[in-house]
Amino acid sequence: MVGERDGGSPVFGCAAAEPVDPAGPVQQRILRVYVEVNEVFQPTDRIPDTMAANLYPDPPGPRPRPATVPELLAEIERLEQRVSLLEDERDEYAQQNAELFVLQQVFSTINSALDITDILSMVLRGVRESLKFKRVILFDVVGEGEQIVRRLECDDLGEVIHSVDPAEFRRPSALHDVAAGTLQLAYGSSADHDAPLEDGRRWYCVAPLVARDVVRGLLYADDPPDDEITENQLRVMLDFASQAAVTVENARLYDETRRLLEETQRLALTDVLTGIPNRRALHEMLERELHNSERYDSPFAFAILDLDDLKKINDTGGHSLGDLALKRFAQVLKKSARRGDIVARYAGDEFVLVMVQTDREQAVSGVERMMATFRRNGLSTSVGIAMFPDDGIDSQTLFFGADEALYRAKQSGKNQFRFYARGGDGAASQAEGLSP
Repeated sequence: MVGERDGGSPVFGCAAAEPVDPAGPVQQRILRVYVEVNEVFQPTDRIPDTMAANLYPDPPGPRPRPATVPELLAEIERLEQRVSLLEDERDEYAQQNAELFVLQQVFSTINSALDITDILSMVLRGVRESLKFKRVILFDVVGEGEQIVRRLECDDLGEVIHSVDPAEFRRPSALHDVAAGTLQLAYGSSADHDAPLEDGRRWYCVAPLVARDVVRGLLYADDPPDDEITENQLRVMLDFASQAAVTVENARLYDETRRLLEETQRLALTDVLTGIPNRRALHEMLERELHNSERYDSPFAFAILDLDDLKKINDTGGHSLGDLALKRFAQVLKKSARRGDIVARYAGDEFVLVMVQTDREQAVSGVERMMATFRRNGLSTSVGIAMFPDDGIDSQTLFFGADEALYRAKQSGKNQFRFYARGGDGAASQAEGLSP
């Protein structure tokens, strides 16, 4: 191994080599050699000054001509060698141009992607298409290089798949040197004692994915198209790794920001103690249910539940025991509710249950079943119920009616439920609205 010591996606086709600029330096040099060859066969004392200025780096003037046949043959051989060298140089530039073209394609595509797996898949395909390595593998690096995980690989057919065995690599190997930052780049023969893979193919190279001065991953490639790995291939590998690291880090930060935003939104709508929706969430969900029920002419039951004797629990066992009772109450209520019903903590010891698509008879059956579940769990509750649309068509009216019914249930001895009755003792009480 040799190294430098440290101080669901688009498929990229092979880029055709673009024609070399006819006015470029390489083409000009080839043309100059052809002019010299032409002079050997048709010698002239002088070529036009304008052509000479473009073709010869030295000042124009009479050019010496071979005097004998052997000199002529030697001159022809020298010029043919120069032509061959320049044509090889032109082909090398064309190949680099093709590699850079694929590199540009990959970079422009991954910069618009946000899914990390998609980004890495594009990078693996890009390395295979541009550099012609037959196998490309992506390793994750966890922590400060302590753990390496084989994650994705591009097979002989260009398909990117998840690695079957995340731990399939040698320990220790060149992978660990690059992951730890000891090497900035590693390359060598698969026969080396520190070659990364047991089934290595001829020559390999490893480049790190570095973001914020931390190695986040490793890009491994082996089985190159030629008998060795060229300097240009190593340079392009580093370019791929560098750009991939930046893009992956951006995608990771985007995911983290989105997760934190979603968590913040969830916490804003969740009761901290019980983990069920809070008063603000109740307001939003109830407004949607009012809209749907009015649109489809469907009744629902709006119930307020009160944990009986919470003050006594706090006085005898302390507020910690009271909090445990509230948590248990919320768990039983949530478990007893049907799928699609709304469950929320309104305030203190008061909870709300909205039984959607439910008439009065169904509400009686549902509340009786729920209260029996509370008793089995050692809890007691009083319930007040108002019906939509009979008792109200907005949140304020429904809450007023259910609150009045709850008051009568508690006055009647607790551990029971009451429906709101218009014209009752509390009918003239001031309505209390739901606010976010």
